Amino acid sequence: MIEALITIIFVGFSAGFIFSIPVAGPINVIVTSNALSGKLRYCIRTALGASIIEFIYIVIIVIGISSLYSFYRPFIPYLLIAGAIVLIAVGIKIIKTKFSLENKNEKTIVKDKLKNKGGMRTGILINLTNPSLFLGWLTSTFLIFSFVSSIGLNTGGLNLIIKENVNSIRQMTGSELKRLKNLPVDSLKTINEDVPDEETLNPLLLGSVYGFSVAFGSFIWLYIYSKTIVKFRKKLNLKLVNRIIQMLGVILLFVAVYLIYKAVQILLI
Repeated sequence: MIEALITIIFVGFSAGFIFSIPVAGPINVIVTSNALSGKLRYCIRTALGASIIEFIYIVIIVIGISSLYSFYRPFIPYLLIAGAIVLIAVGIKIIKTKFSLENKNEKTIVKDKLKNKGGMRTGILINLTNPSLFLGWLTSTFLIFSFVSSIGLNTGGLNLIIKENVNSIRQMTGSELKRLKNLPVDSLKTINEDVPDEETLNPLLLGSVYGFSVAFGSFIWLYIYSKTIVKFRKKLNLKLVNRIIQMLGVILLFVAVYLIYKAVQILLI
């Protein structure tokens, strides 16, 4: 049991940390733009809110995705639209942000509570209205634990649970979820497939440990990333900083347009 939990903690933390590194995602864009403005507290709260939703999503993926997805699926296009609306609002706000010379010369970070308000709410809303995050973690978790179990590491049966869940979801998915339909589930054989039932840990325990590890890894990356940008932002040219912030806002608008496109595509199928 201890061996399996240590494996899951290590794998989960590594996955959360590494998968959070790409800066093109909505959460990273928001964190980057606010860190350039010195709002470290806002960034940390955004990271915390996003991590909470990641934890919840992963626990659901492990313990009850099949029954939930049949209820969840009809709402996907509307969640995409809701997410797009949130991103448009945040994107416009970021585009209007102006990094002033006064802020650049400050020796400390922006500590004003009003200027740092709303970070956790933003992180929660962005991830909560992002179905691709939910499905992305299902796909990546399946691939990660298929590999981990194939090299002989004890996963406490988590690889088998995820495999069963992916199989169940594949039978319900439509054309909007081709990446799940294309997963080679039936061709993947893992070492732990013959593990007796008594050696398989409780799904709630597995999901909670893995979910917390992923969320913690994601939060740690965003925390380090935010601190680094805040620390070195004053070394950047003022005009360059403002252009970067505005560009990040435009990226969010493009992401919003893409979400709306996917929502319309799903509704028309």
